[in-house]
Amino acid sequence: MDDMSERDQAIIAEWTLDTFDAAVHAVLVTPPWRPTDHAYGVLRGYREAGLTPAEAAQAFFSTRQ
Repeated sequence: MDDMSERDQAIIAEWTLDTFDAAVHAVLVTPPWRPTDHAYGVLRGYREAGLTPAEAAQAFFSTRQ
């Protein structure tokens, strides 16, 4: 996330939290979960592709075991 402005970092951080909330609601993950730089990168790509947080949660967490 070092290549992003502070504003963009704040946006992706908030969107990531929304994605995590959607994943918890869908019972795809249980807290606590701490996003890594890799996770931020993947989720950033999902956001840039136009996925909603719920769609990103499904895409990201349903493939994790």
